Amino acid sequence: VGATPPPLAGKLVYLQGQVEVSRGGLKDWTPAQINQDLFAGDTVKTGAISRAAILCVDESQLKLNENTLITLKSATPSPRLRLGEVAPAALKEAAPSLYEVSQGEVWLRNKNEKFLFDVETPAVTAAIRGTEFNLRVAADGATSLVLLEGSLRLFNPLGELLLKPGEEGLARPGQAPAKRVLVQPADAVQWSLYYPGIISYRDLPLSASGERPRPPGPSAAAVAVVQGESLYDQGRLEQAQQEAEAALKLEPQNDQALTLLGWICLQTHALDKAEGYFRRVRQADDRAVIGLALARYRLGDVAGAYALMQAARAKLKPTPLLATMTGYFYLLAGRVEEARSLLEAAVQQAPAMALPRALLSQIYLVQNRKAAARNAAAQALAQNPASPVAQLTMGLVNISYFDLPAAKQHLEKALSLDPRFVDAYVYLAKIWLGSDYLDRAWKTIGAALRLAPQDGEVLTLAGFIRLGYRDYSQAFLLFSRAVRNHPALGEPHLGLGIYHFRHRDFDQGLASMLTATLLDPRVSLYQTSLGKALYQVRSFDMALEVYDYAKTLDPKDPSPYLYKGIALTDLNRPGEAIEEINRSIALNDNNAIFRSRIMLDRDLAVRNYNLARSFAQLGLGDWAYSKAVTAVKNDPTNSSAQLFLANAFAATRQRLGSAGSSLLLYRLLSPANQNTFTIFNDYTPMFEMPYIRLQAQGGIGTWGGGKAIQEHSVELYGGLPGLAFDVFGSYQDDRGFRVRNGDSTTYIPIGFAKWEPTVKDSLFAGFSYADREAGDTSNLNDYGYQNLPSFRQFFHSRQYEVGYAHRFSPASTFLAYFTYMPTENHSFNRTISTFDFFGFPITLDDQFQRRADRELLNVQLQKQLILGDHTFIGGFDYLSGHLKYRTNEMLLFSFLGIPLLTAEINNDFKPPDRSYSFYLLDYWRLFPNLLLELGVFKDYSKNSRVGYGAPLSTSLWSPRFGVNYQINSQHTLRLALQQHLSTHNLIQPNSLIPVEVASFPWAINVDDGAIVREAGFAWEAQWNSKTFSTLRLNHHRFSVPQYEVDQTLAENRVWWTWKRYLASFTVNRILTPYLGLTLGGSAKRFVPDPNPILLPLAQDFNEYFGLLGLAFLHRSGWQGGINAYLVDQHLKDRDDNFFGLVDARIGYEFPQKRGLAQLEVSNIFNRHFFFQREFVTFDAFFPVRRIMFKFALYF
Repeated sequence: VGATPPPLAGKLVYLQGQVEVSRGGLKDWTPAQINQDLFAGDTVKTGAISRAAILCVDESQLKLNENTLITLKSATPSPRLRLGEVAPAALKEAAPSLYEVSQGEVWLRNKNEKFLFDVETPAVTAAIRGTEFNLRVAADGATSLVLLEGSLRLFNPLGELLLKPGEEGLARPGQAPAKRVLVQPADAVQWSLYYPGIISYRDLPLSASGERPRPPGPSAAAVAVVQGESLYDQGRLEQAQQEAEAALKLEPQNDQALTLLGWICLQTHALDKAEGYFRRVRQADDRAVIGLALARYRLGDVAGAYALMQAARAKLKPTPLLATMTGYFYLLAGRVEEARSLLEAAVQQAPAMALPRALLSQIYLVQNRKAAARNAAAQALAQNPASPVAQLTMGLVNISYFDLPAAKQHLEKALSLDPRFVDAYVYLAKIWLGSDYLDRAWKTIGAALRLAPQDGEVLTLAGFIRLGYRDYSQAFLLFSRAVRNHPALGEPHLGLGIYHFRHRDFDQGLASMLTATLLDPRVSLYQTSLGKALYQVRSFDMALEVYDYAKTLDPKDPSPYLYKGIALTDLNRPGEAIEEINRSIALNDNNAIFRSRIMLDRDLAVRNYNLARSFAQLGLGDWAYSKAVTAVKNDPTNSSAQLFLANAFAATRQRLGSAGSSLLLYRLLSPANQNTFTIFNDYTPMFEMPYIRLQAQGGIGTWGGGKAIQEHSVELYGGLPGLAFDVFGSYQDDRGFRVRNGDSTTYIPIGFAKWEPTVKDSLFAGFSYADREAGDTSNLNDYGYQNLPSFRQFFHSRQYEVGYAHRFSPASTFLAYFTYMPTENHSFNRTISTFDFFGFPITLDDQFQRRADRELLNVQLQKQLILGDHTFIGGFDYLSGHLKYRTNEMLLFSFLGIPLLTAEINNDFKPPDRSYSFYLLDYWRLFPNLLLELGVFKDYSKNSRVGYGAPLSTSLWSPRFGVNYQINSQHTLRLALQQHLSTHNLIQPNSLIPVEVASFPWAINVDDGAIVREAGFAWEAQWNSKTFSTLRLNHHRFSVPQYEVDQTLAENRVWWTWKRYLASFTVNRILTPYLGLTLGGSAKRFVPDPNPILLPLAQDFNEYFGLLGLAFLHRSGWQGGINAYLVDQHLKDRDDNFFGLVDARIGYEFPQKRGLAQLEVSNIFNRHFFFQREFVTFDAFFPVRRIMFKFALYF
């Protein structure tokens, strides 16, 4: 029986130079290979100008500097990371993680707090947990350990101490450990970062050199070389090559001609040929040496390039160019401080030279010293505006400050100066990709691919663009080629991680993300992506820590705040989530979704996240509404902002149709994936992937009088990249709180689907059906109302929806929406009454049947266009249909049961419903803190009225004007002046027209055909991260066309008009991370014009309303809330309209989001009252206690 193989300890994911491995217990050293498995007991050794990176099975990330010796004595496998196929026995027998560093320098990071690690050196042992540190061991065993994150215990037989972040532990053999505080602890790990070292060949001209020897006399070969160098510097490579080859024909060993051909081959990426030409040079000058070093570097021989420049520095004259390029190759070899010194010396030698300043700026950028980077880049640009690398470097600085327009200008300028500047194409394509211009991004990277088809950064970005197109197989091939060609890059591993998560290979996805952050550990974007990966594999605490770490790397990047806010919402920590989301909003200029605008991943899964969730969990609806409105103002075409607004509308009153219209815009504009129709009963998927979820919910309850309630539903939703679906069915049986005939039974099936055949086109389809039978359920706001004992109503509706969206570009979108709605509305009533007729009791049996069926067809078209500071929205809305109104009334007169007379009255009307609207809106960003809304509408409507044969026609031109003024980061003022004709808000409320003006909804509760005029003012204040308030004042004037029948039974068109004045003030406050407070009040004045018909419907009244709400949600899953209302309405002849109400709920979400149990009680104290509503209102209070228990399971 063979010996049990040692357990897997890690994988060598990158090496540079001379790296060797010695298997456990053996003395032989063998050259290491990339992706080589390392086992417990293996030792890894790096030589001079050599490095290695190891990803361990315990999630430790190790980077080895030159001349380092480390032994992986043991490593405890993480259950969420699979680096190779490991025998179960090996997993079971693995010892705790222990690494021994005999000499050299190691950077280590591991945030897995479930594991303990020990690192041994000749002088000391470090016991660590959840730590990032840099360890340096000298040849004599002297040890220095700089702690950047976490905590560790440093000990040896002579003593021990605890290190805190920012402290350095020191120890020598035979001495107790000591420590000191560092001013800049991050300086200790600068060697471990990835420095791209970007240069342009145009910044290395050949004809400008005065150091090269020239043969005496103007020989023909010399003349050809001079001409060729001049052509080379102009970018005319083919003509330059012809001159160089002509020179070689005359003088086969002409050093300048060989050098010229070498540089031409470098630019055309013929690297082997370039090296061959440079090697043939007999008397090498600085250009020949630099060219040969570049060829070696680009062929993967970093150490050879470094050695060549080191020798040239000792041999050749110390020119500024030689110093600059020596510093450049020192930088690529990891000698960062030496490189910086050389570049600074070059600046002193040649202050007018742009290249060393640009390289210094790039170093500062990698080290996150943005101010120094900007200063150096500006100096480089001032010295030489014609320098491509100076232009590019300033573009990189602008990207770091999220000034993408300025960055684009500099990158385009760099390309105009050097059309073969591959890195400029790459970064310009990144900007296009982050801005969602996929076509432009692909065209730009295509130019780079033609110039450098094997370049790792080019292949990587091409892979991310193919990911944007959802071309996963091609993206995988591009990422894999990039890893092979440029093993030091972290970005292709990031792309591979996304690819693996797309295919639900979570272990490989996490391993790829850890590899990316190992190769380039201090990039916010990479750490944020790692946080998403950890969250996806349910490592919640570690994901949150990684998000916090990403914030420190780039405090201006909104992405980690957004993702942490999403995670905290899912984890039932809403107070913290709100603060994170608000911070992401502030960092991204109030745009939604509030992530970085230079992401490599289009982040389509997260774009369908509902940002209002955490606000709703604490009952802070007004705060959510303010943030959502601001998001929509900044980008009305953004689907995430529309979803935010749709869910935030739950906090407002008088919102008929508004939430549905915003939701419709979201459904048309949003990407299709598993999150499109999510109901957020699971941890949010962070990546697009196949996914399905089922929710089954049952509810039982009772009214105060003992009448039963049943509410049951089932919903199945999910999708995969490019496809989404949702199927929902519900059943409700409500016996009502009335003594008699107050019941209702409803069945509702709904289905939605969305498909994106291309990245520019999406199709949406929906079907819904409702079947309802009910008694007399009217006037539920009046406890004393005596409903009809025999009235029954039957309602059946179907709705077919089809939507289409085409994105010409992120700034230009076309929307089309079609809906067909047939409805059947049938009611029956029978009343039996007795009246006296000349002393005889006559019985009247009145049987009345009514059908009010409708058939509607609605077509809406819209164009959205962004031009500079203007966002234009123009469109057309057309509705056509009719009301089929039929009544049959049978009057049977009898005496003592003997029929006397029968009369039948019939009506049969078919009035049309028809309307159209043309509109043009402009969201004009006049100043950064001032946005104006300008709009003009032409509306025409022909509206039916139940019971009348002819429709009512109205035509109107309407203006809309809104002001959104952000005084500062805390205070916002809004003003709205608007008029509109309500065309079909009641019979078909879903509209593509933006639903509000300066936060004041126009689609309010009013009859179709009404003319509405409104003036509104709002003051929104976020006093601190936990407190928000809003003051709202608005005045409405309503004019509704109706028919009135005079004494001659003639039907006359009249206008019912009334005014409404409303003032409200609300405070939202996060009391604790789990408790939210809402406190507010409103005053309303309702004034109908004098009209004898209006008086019975609505009186002139005042209303005063107060609210105190507390909402609680704990991370354990317990949740609850209590709302107390005080209502005072001043009505004539009523004394039951001053009342207080208390509603409460308590619930528990099962662990791992497997379900929910909740008890809800409305009107706890069973208060009976009358609440005066306006004419068309659907949200009101019930004057009887209502108790409901709901139980839901999620699968």
